Amino acid sequence: MESHTLRRIAGALAAVALVSCAAIASAASGRVEQSGLFALVGGTPKIESKFWVSHPSDLSGTLKVRQFTLDGKPILDYDVDMEHIMHMIIVRDDFATFAHVHPDFDTTTGTFWQAFTKEANHRYYVYADSTPRGIGQQVFRFTLDNSGPIARSAPVGGPSERNAIAGSYTVTLSRTTLAANRAKNLDVTIVEGGEPAQDLAAYLGAAAHAVFINTVTLAYVHLHPMVRGQQMKMKAGKTGAMNMSMGGGKSGPFMQMAVPALPAGTYKLWIQFLGNGTVYTVPFTLLAQ
Repeated sequence: MESHTLRRIAGALAAVALVSCAAIASAASGRVEQSGLFALVGGTPKIESKFWVSHPSDLSGTLKVRQFTLDGKPILDYDVDMEHIMHMIIVRDDFATFAHVHPDFDTTTGTFWQAFTKEANHRYYVYADSTPRGIGQQVFRFTLDNSGPIARSAPVGGPSERNAIAGSYTVTLSRTTLAANRAKNLDVTIVEGGEPAQDLAAYLGAAAHAVFINTVTLAYVHLHPMVRGQQMKMKAGKTGAMNMSMGGGKSGPFMQMAVPALPAGTYKLWIQFLGNGTVYTVPFTLLAQ
């Protein structure tokens, strides 16, 4: 009995030593890993997502994401969605900046990486939006901490005006107040010089992209407005995944998006579209009540 007890104690001490060594190695490398918070409105978490920043230098670094099945296996196979296997959305804590990027991917380790430079005195929210093969859309949120004290910023107010200017274009929403917890179609119109814009083209396989983020809960929705009256065509991509593509590559100026039932709250909305070869990002504020 005494010998058995000693072996158990020795085994426990060895396990503690291994954990301590791993923690020391992680600290020495400067790697602080976060577990993602599931953020997709109406979705269910079916995987795990990890995030860390490598090679940090002042305000710059490389954002890294690696995802796993619930039994701990790295995910190496993703469906292509709108021309990419991951859409990474990065917003500042006051929702004043918005970035939509597409990280590189290491097919051997299953690691995504994206260079990013932040501003001091602000934290950032990073959303990893992907579709693991056979699982469906999964979106996880991470926090990129601030450098220095948090800057004061005005709170996000009520619903914005329905019109917003982007270069020579005016983008109009049919409404900026929606009924909470009820699906609704939202019209998007883009004009130039007072006339329906004629130089719009598909952007990343869709007429436009629209990202909604709840300013309190940070819940997330990513939609793709469609040209009114035009059907989206489906085509098989090189990986065998199904990709959406606009017939003829034209877009707008009259679009519509099917907004899912949004819980009550205030949402920042960014609409991205391609006009005369330039990508424009237009912010709005919506109220679901």
